[in-house]
Amino acid sequence: MNVRRRLWGFTLLEALVVLALVAVLASMAAPAMSRLRQQHRLQAQAEALFNSLMLARSEALRQQQRVTVCARTADDRCAAVGGWTQGWMVFADANANAQRESSEQVLQKHEALPAGMALEGNSLVSRYVSYGLEGRSQTTSGAFQAGTLILCHVDAVQAWHLVINALGKPRLEKIAADGCR
Repeated sequence: MNVRRRLWGFTLLEALVVLALVAVLASMAAPAMSRLRQQHRLQAQAEALFNSLMLARSEALRQQQRVTVCARTADDRCAAVGGWTQGWMVFADANANAQRESSEQVLQKHEALPAGMALEGNSLVSRYVSYGLEGRSQTTSGAFQAGTLILCHVDAVQAWHLVINALGKPRLEKIAADGCR
């Protein structure tokens, strides 16, 4: 009696069909994953700026001196032109002029934002946010400083507002990207 023994497994044709289906499904999911990754990068940048503001506020209280966060240049000065997109730094602002002098200590630096991202502040926070001895945000003249920084990506469906209230406390808000320019 000729007993045929059946081997369990897949044929080459079955394996190729399964691989083709997986490739089609992966190509359909790739754009959605790309958008999700982009949204996470945008959120990470918003949280980095939020953390820099919280650091500046807490250091102003701890050191009992003014601490400033400003848009930075490549040589670690506060930017007179350009904006927050080119990066920012936190420094102890001993002379309270919102400009970093070579003798003033840099507490933190953040590099320029990735391509496609933009970060802009409204008039009072367009170049710097400064915290006084009591942890309140203040302009160089001593007036209270409040405002909103908007972080956007050119292809995103959402953006972030970083709102600084009259006491200097920052908060993050997710907004629709149509709130960006």
